[in-house]
Amino acid sequence: MSASDKSGQSQTPPDYDEEFTQAVEKFREQHKLPADDAVLLLVELFRIHQHHWDDLRRREMPSFEQFRTDIGTLSGAAKTFHQQVSALIDALKKQPPGQPEEKISMPAAIFAVIAALLGGYLIGRGWL
Repeated sequence: MSASDKSGQSQTPPDYDEEFTQAVEKFREQHKLPADDAVLLLVELFRIHQHHWDDLRRREMPSFEQFRTDIGTLSGAAKTFHQQVSALIDALKKQPPGQPEEKISMPAAIFAVIAALLGGYLIGRGWL
C-alpha cells in the first residue's frame, strides 16, 4: 500500500486529457492545421472511443479490495473444508471394520448347482 492509502485518502488518477490536449495543440501549431481539419476530427473520435471503453472497463472490473476480500473468503472456506475432511478421515479410521463378508462354502455351492439342475430338468419334463 502507498502512504496515501494508509492515511485513508484515495488517490486521484492523473489527468491525461489535459496533457493530450496540449500535445494535440502543439502538433496542430507545428503543422499549421486548422481547427476543423479531418485529422483532428479523427483524434477527437478516438478520444470519444477511448473514454467509452475506459468507462466500460471501470464498471465491469471489480476493485482490488473486493478481489482481496473474495480471495480471503475463499481461503477461509478452503481451510474449513480441509479441517472438516481431516476430521472425517480421522473418525473413519477410528471406526471398527464392518462385518466380514460371508463366504459360501463349497458343499453349499455344489448343492445349489445340483438343486438348480434337477429343478430345471423337472420343470422342462413337466412342460413338454
